Parts: sequence; structure tokens; C-alpha cells
Amino acid sequence: MKKSDDQDLLAIKKALSINPLFAGLEDFYLEDMLSIGDIKSWPAGSQIICEGDCGEAVFFIISGRAKVTLYGEQGREIVLSILKEGDMFGEMAIMDEKPRSANVETVKLVRCLVVKKEAFIHYLSVHHRVYATMFAYLTGRLRDATRKIGGLALLDVCGRIAHTLIGMARASGAEDILEVERPTHEELAAMIGSSREVVSRALKKMSGEGYIKIEKKRILLFMHQ
Repeated sequence: MKKSDDQDLLAIKKALSINPLFAGLEDFYLEDMLSIGDIKSWPAGSQIICEGDCGEAVFFIISGRAKVTLYGEQGREIVLSILKEGDMFGEMAIMDEKPRSANVETVKLVRCLVVKKEAFIHYLSVHHRVYATMFAYLTGRLRDATRKIGGLALLDVCGRIAHTLIGMARASGAEDILEVERPTHEELAAMIGSSREVVSRALKKMSGEGYIKIEKKRILLFMHQ
């Protein structure tokens, strides 16, 4: 990684330490990953990965927000997930050596640690604990996909929204309350296969009934309901 000032380096380490690959591991695992990557940025509205391309690198998000998308035959956008600080993408095509399975587009200015394929594979080969964690992470991704498919097939709009928000949520610090960085109504609609208008009505209903609280930058989910 190119040299950064101490404050910037600390911010980079803090963001990457959120990634599940490094959870509970000694600092040198993260230090070694930083040593083989480069820091790159993309403005909002940029396409970082295109479906069908060859996988040449893995990306770890330091800051910003991106979306993983597919497009239907008539150009309809389907949002598979929203990525934020600490998330990674591009690892599937590295592991199975098949073309990229989706697009990744920036929602806000995104800054990433970018690790090229050969360097990433070598890193896993000499860091066996991260190698094992990688497979646990991919298994978790498969479970999440199964959960999402089941939710889309079996739940009504409010249920699908709740299902999606829970998948995006993190603990808020309060018991039985989850916190989600607030997605736009368009993003939620694309994630659950509905329209913006239907999502807006459903969120209003869920808020009025006390299941969620919508704030300027976040949504709180009350799990005791």
C-alpha cells in the first residue's frame, strides 16, 4: 500500500478491521493485507465491477457506499445488496475463477483497498486462519442468499421490507433495537422486487404501527414487537 499519514492509516485500519476476515485475529493479519494492496477511489455513480468481466482483484471498502446489481432484459435494475465500510466484494470470481456474477456501482464516493488476484491467493495460502475464515464467510453469504430468496417468495411487502432491513442491520447499543443506515425508497424497492410507491406506503404503515422509526440517516427496528 502506498504511504499514508498516520491519521489516515489508522482510519483505514479501523474500517478494514470490521471485515469478518480479520475478526478476532492478531494485527499482523491486517498489516500483511495492507502491504499488498493499493488505495483507490471512485466518485458516486461509477461502475467498479461489470457482470461477466474476469475477476482480477478483491475490494475492501474503507469508506462510502456501493450497490450490487443485476439488470433484467428490459433494463430493470435489481439491487442484491448495499455495501458499506468494512465490506468486501469481488472475492467470488477470485475463488472460483469464473466471470463476475453481478455489477458493483458506487452510491456515494467509495474508497477501497484493492488487492490483485495473485497477491490475494498467495496471502490466503500463507495465512491459514484467514483462509479458513474465508470459507466460513462464503458459507454465510450462501445462507443469507437462501434467507432472502425465502423472504421474497413467502412474505408480503411489509414482511419483505422487514426481512431486508434485518439483513442490513447492526446492533444499536440498545436491547432489542437494530439500526440500519437509511436506504432510499428506490433502493429498497429494487431489493424486494416492488415499486417505490408501494415501499413508501409500507414504510409509513410500519412506522405508524411502531415497528420502525425512520430518522434522517437511519432506520431503527424494534424487535420486541
